[in-house]
Amino acid sequence: MARSRLLPALISTVLLLAGMIAPTPARAAGLRHDIGREVLGPRDGWASAEGGVTGGSAATADHVFVVHDRNELAAAVAGDEPKIVYVAGRVDANVDAAGNPLDCADYAAPGWDFGAYLEAYDPAVWTGTPTGPLEDARKASNANQGRSVKIRVGSNTTLAGLPHSAITGAQIELESVQNVILRNLALHDAYTCFPGWNGDAWKTEWDNLALSHTSHVWIDHVSIDDGDHPDAAEPLVFGQHLLRHDGLLDIARQSDLVTISWSRFSGHDKGMLWGNGDTVIADRGKIRVTMHHSEITNLVQRGPRVRFGQVHVYNNLYRSTAGSGYLYSWGVGTESQLYAENNAFQLAAPFTAATIIWVSSGTAIHESGTFVNGRPTSVLAAYNAVNDPDLSPDVGWTPTLHTRIDPAWAVPGLVQAGAGAR
Repeated sequence: MARSRLLPALISTVLLLAGMIAPTPARAAGLRHDIGREVLGPRDGWASAEGGVTGGSAATADHVFVVHDRNELAAAVAGDEPKIVYVAGRVDANVDAAGNPLDCADYAAPGWDFGAYLEAYDPAVWTGTPTGPLEDARKASNANQGRSVKIRVGSNTTLAGLPHSAITGAQIELESVQNVILRNLALHDAYTCFPGWNGDAWKTEWDNLALSHTSHVWIDHVSIDDGDHPDAAEPLVFGQHLLRHDGLLDIARQSDLVTISWSRFSGHDKGMLWGNGDTVIADRGKIRVTMHHSEITNLVQRGPRVRFGQVHVYNNLYRSTAGSGYLYSWGVGTESQLYAENNAFQLAAPFTAATIIWVSSGTAIHESGTFVNGRPTSVLAAYNAVNDPDLSPDVGWTPTLHTRIDPAWAVPGLVQAGAGAR
C-alpha cells in the first residue's frame, strides 16, 4: 500500500476522532501536548549525550503520517528524512502485500514438515546442530515470515502510538540508523512460526524491538510482551517448552547512546540482551544505555544482561510472582559496567535478594539504594555472601546523565502509575 501524505487538516480530524483534546498533530499516553514534536530532554540518560535525540521533530507537514496497517507502517517509517509516524488502532504484521492475514502455513516453504523435523532431530537420534533438507526448509520458511514481520525504521524518525493502539507480531528493527524516538507503543507477540533446535535448546529469531549498529535512540512509554502466546503455555518438546519468542528489547553490535524511560516489559523469558557476544570486542566503548522508571514484571532473566557497556539502571520496579520461573534480573557479563541505583524489587517466595544478580564472565557491578519487598537491601552483599569469587562494587564510572533519582521506596507507586503505553 502506498504511503499516505496527510494534510494538517486531515491529521487534526483523525486526532480529534481518536479522542484528542485539541486539534494538534499528536497527543498520546494521556499527555496534553504533541509528543510527535517532542525531543529528549537534557541529561536524560545516555541518549542525551553527543547531541541528544530529536527524532522526526523537524518533519515538514508532508512527512507526518497516521498509519493503520502493516504496509502503511513499513512505508511510512522507511528512509532517513525527518518524519513523524502515528500508529492508529491495531496493526498486525502477519499480512501480505494486499493486507490479507497470513498464518504459519502460508509461510511454510516446500519440504517443511514440523513432525518430520522433530523425528529427524530428536536428541535420541541426532547430535549437534541440525543440518540437511528439513533444516534448510525451516530456515526458508523462517525467512518467508521475516519478510512480513520485520519493520525497518529509518533515521530521523519519531514513531508514536495513538491511544489504545498496538502493533502485534512485528520485529521493529533499527539497523545502522541514528536519531530515533519510539513513544507510546504497545508491541505484542513477536511470534516465531519456525523455531529451531540447536542440539540442546530451542532458538528463535524475532525480537519485539531490535537495535543493531544504531545510536541515539529514545524509547519512552513503550509496553512490550508476548501477547496471547506466552512461551510457558507452549508444549514441552525435547524436555523444554517450545520457544516462540526471542528478546523483548535487544541492543547489540556497537549500538550506543540509548535511553529507555517509563516503559513496561512483561511475561517473557529472555528479556533484554545488551551486547550479544563475549568476543565482540568492537562493543568496547559502546552499548551505553540508561533505563529508568520502568516496570519489569515476570521476566525470567535478562533485565538486562549486559556485555561491555556502561549501563545505568535506576528507579525501576522489578516484580516476580510465584511460579514465574524467575532466574535473575541483572546479568553481569564480559567487561560490563552496570550501575544499578535506587531500584525496587517485589519478589515472591522462593526468590530472594541473592537471586537478583547472575554472573557470566563479569567481575563488577555497582548496586546501591535497592529495596527488596519494602526493605533496604544490599543485593551485591547478598550475592557475594553465597557466591565465589566476590563481585567488586567498582565499575570504573559514575553516571552523570540522569533525571531526578527518586528514593527506592517511592518507585513502586511512581512506576505503576506512570509507566507503559496508554
